[in-house]
Amino acid sequence: MGLRNIFRKGIQKVGDIVFPTQYANWLYMPRTKFNYEKEVNGWQSAIIMACVGWVQRTYPEAPLYLRQRMTDGSWEDSHEHELLALLDTPNPYYDGVLLQQATVADYNIEGNAYWIKLRSTGGRVCQLWWMPSSLMEPKWGRSGTSFIDYYEYTVSGKPQRVAVEDVVHFRNGINPDNMRKGRSPLQSLFREAFTDDEAANMTAALLKNTGVPGLMVSPKDKDAIVSPDDAKKTKELIQKLTDSDNRGEPLVMMGPSEIQQFGFSPEQMNLKDLRRIPEERISAVLGVPAIVAGLGAGLDRSTFANMAEARELAYENNIIPTQKAFGSVVRRQLLTDFMDDTKGWQVAHDLREVRVLQEDENQKATRIGQMVQYGFITVADAQQATGMPVDESQHVYLRPLNNVEIPAQP
Repeated sequence: MGLRNIFRKGIQKVGDIVFPTQYANWLYMPRTKFNYEKEVNGWQSAIIMACVGWVQRTYPEAPLYLRQRMTDGSWEDSHEHELLALLDTPNPYYDGVLLQQATVADYNIEGNAYWIKLRSTGGRVCQLWWMPSSLMEPKWGRSGTSFIDYYEYTVSGKPQRVAVEDVVHFRNGINPDNMRKGRSPLQSLFREAFTDDEAANMTAALLKNTGVPGLMVSPKDKDAIVSPDDAKKTKELIQKLTDSDNRGEPLVMMGPSEIQQFGFSPEQMNLKDLRRIPEERISAVLGVPAIVAGLGAGLDRSTFANMAEARELAYENNIIPTQKAFGSVVRRQLLTDFMDDTKGWQVAHDLREVRVLQEDENQKATRIGQMVQYGFITVADAQQATGMPVDESQHVYLRPLNNVEIPAQP
């Protein structure tokens, strides 16, 4: 049976489609035998959290609302609904802003984010709880005839079964290695994140282990023999006199000695250029320009003008696509608990109050003034668009007398 016929028949009977039951679990990135994924924790990476932190702070700016398509094709907005009240106060312990912040962080770093629904005795959803993706896992049967049978939530090492209808699962795309889950774009950048972590560790270790640039102390007489005890005491004395608050204190040796610098100077420890590449690539895959996240790779070229453009680009590359994806998931997996038919409904984010997406007031006034000047809109329309009072005398067009009206050809 051809693939086309399988899917055509699968519309009538899903069991005819067999889903993979085992997936690849790649340990290594291409052309290396080192497991970078195991060594990287996205939640502890300064670059990743600079980008994700901006997303967390910015995402809740646009409030949620519902839209319903009317029979004439227009949309009717609703800002009052049981679902919206639940999303505003998902449970007694934290509000909707914290719920959104935790969800978008997990979504970007891990590629999956989960909410668990708690129901009343009557079966109504009354609470929502974010669950770390590290504790949740979709499960399915060995036959492969079902996509997801249930979710497994592991707490204190004990797995608990959660029904599919009691989970809201946000996927960042579809993971080709396990298409029941999403995949974070950061999985292509484990080496870059590891590079930045190692650079930070190296700098910290050098500063921790050398109060001043490293010293090598040796007897001036090359034939002299130094006992292990004398070497140990000399080392402890030098460390005591040059470490921490004693940096810069004079050092007096008890015998003829030769002291050589044996380490890195501050200039040699400068890894600025090395750390630029991870900053640029990580910010690129997350869709948050480095300048917006406050990373050095972007700040070097930042100006007041391009900062506003970069923030708008970050909205278009990350925030708005994520909002659309989340709205679709909430409509399909949560709104259905509040209404039987969700066709024609949307869960959307109101972007009208997001300052960075609003037109500059000077540019707006200039554009409206030109439209009045050329007779496209009335003076009253211009007054209303700029928030100024309107009276009856302003319902007029201003058109030049030197223009001649020529009827359009039929």
